[in-house]
Amino acid sequence: MIRLAIDASVNVKDGRVGVGILWLEGGKQHPLKFSLPQKMDNHLAEFSALKIALELLEDQGRTHDLIICQTDSRAVYDAIRKKKSKNSPYSQAIQAILLALAKFPQFHLNWVPEADNRGADQLAKQAMRQAPL
Repeated sequence: MIRLAIDASVNVKDGRVGVGILWLEGGKQHPLKFSLPQKMDNHLAEFSALKIALELLEDQGRTHDLIICQTDSRAVYDAIRKKKSKNSPYSQAIQAILLALAKFPQFHLNWVPEADNRGADQLAKQAMRQAPL
């Protein structure tokens, strides 16, 4: 079983974006952080965090593992749970995620309060601060 905690952080003043993923497996933590080159709002950054997590899992050949993923983004959780992208400004991102999720029969996305997602949040903030201006 793999547990993932995902988060994103956006600096609205300068547009820098960071994604944090905390990968927990076999009693070990694997902190991952990514600075994103393009500017985006926080919702799109949160969708990007999930997309990156899915790409990492697929690259590692982990599509059939039991995966429990947590996000503190209600927008991401609701859109993926309802499988809805119609009339959403994020429809392209949602569709790409839903397409990727078709490869993961045992993927479960859970919403958690922000306070319960601090590890991924810290990684996202670190990545945001390291992003080039």
